[in-house]
Amino acid sequence: MAGIREGFIAVSDKLTIYPGFSFEQFKQTKFYRNQDGIKIIYLDGQQIIADRKYMVSLFFRNGKIYMVSLICCDQEFSANDEPKRKILHDDILNEWGIGSQARYSWGKISSDYDARSNLSSINIVYRA
Repeated sequence: MAGIREGFIAVSDKLTIYPGFSFEQFKQTKFYRNQDGIKIIYLDGQQIIADRKYMVSLFFRNGKIYMVSLICCDQEFSANDEPKRKILHDDILNEWGIGSQARYSWGKISSDYDARSNLSSINIVYRA
């Protein structure tokens, strides 16, 4: 995906997240619905990123983007099969030329599975 190694992720044609992206900038987008910049922000509906469907959530810290979390929805998984979604996420990052985890000067990208919450996601974490 173009720009991902520099920390840019085009969530839609109207929203690109990048290092230093602020909550104030988010408030100027079509996705802003009076959300609180302190809580997790779940974007409405699925977003198409690089020809795949994702549920997207944003985390801001001190008014700046801290993390973008992507959950691919191209395939359905039962609760028992959620770890298989991690394999899908690993494959997606490999398609992007990243591997299951990569660190950059601006932050990191990883495919993670949290057994406690039984959730797999691609996480793009930005340094403060």
